[in-house]
Amino acid sequence: MLALAALLAGPVAAYSTLFGSLAVYVPGLVFTVLVMRKLGGDSATFLRTAMLAEFGKLVLAGALCAAVFIWVKPLAAGFFFLGLIGMVIANWVGTALMFRDFPAGAQERTNKQSD
Repeated sequence: MLALAALLAGPVAAYSTLFGSLAVYVPGLVFTVLVMRKLGGDSATFLRTAMLAEFGKLVLAGALCAAVFIWVKPLAAGFFFLGLIGMVIANWVGTALMFRDFPAGAQERTNKQSD
């Protein structure tokens, strides 16, 4: 969506925004796939997987950003970071909306179970 809006500024801005968004989306997707495979099993295995997946997500995001800056010419860096930040904000909003719809009774049960 943001890349389509950036198309008004030109094609370089549009694909720079797209690459910025993908530099956040792809590592997040890999993280989600790895962690969801271990969901519901042994908690130690899940935690180990989540920690390794988070580290891998950070490394992959850094590698993708570096690859874009090295190999994509011309690149509008401002639009690249606009896409990157836009995707991070979209993830935060999506998470906030998910927890907003979390039933109050389920939250209370979760709190009682953890005590």
